[in-house]
Amino acid sequence: MGWMPIEITEITSCLSKAHNWKTLGNDQIQNYWLKAFLVIHRHIRKNFNSIVEEPEKAPAWLIAGINYLILKSGDSKEVRNYRPTTCLTKMYKTLTGIIAKRISTYLEEQRLLPAE
Repeated sequence: MGWMPIEITEITSCLSKAHNWKTLGNDQIQNYWLKAFLVIHRHIRKNFNSIVEEPEKAPAWLIAGINYLILKSGDSKEVRNYRPTTCLTKMYKTLTGIIAKRISTYLEEQRLLPAE
């Protein structure tokens, strides 16, 4: 599978599936604003392509998350009743979503996944 630069349509498509007001990651950006300001998509595209070409230059905040403990059930005083969850940045989720979609499409087109 060869690499092709990310296109603005891929960014728009990935963002369109995101919920507007989800819990914020370190970037403190709501999906609503990323969807609404289409003019920034070309800048996102440029930066995503730079990150893919030179991953060592990716900013540290891109992969940083905020961890929360969510009560599963039972006594809230028992640590074992909590599960950790991490809120990642919208930019990280968008970039990995685009890459995942490309991989999935490629695997389906090449019939590389078993039926089950």
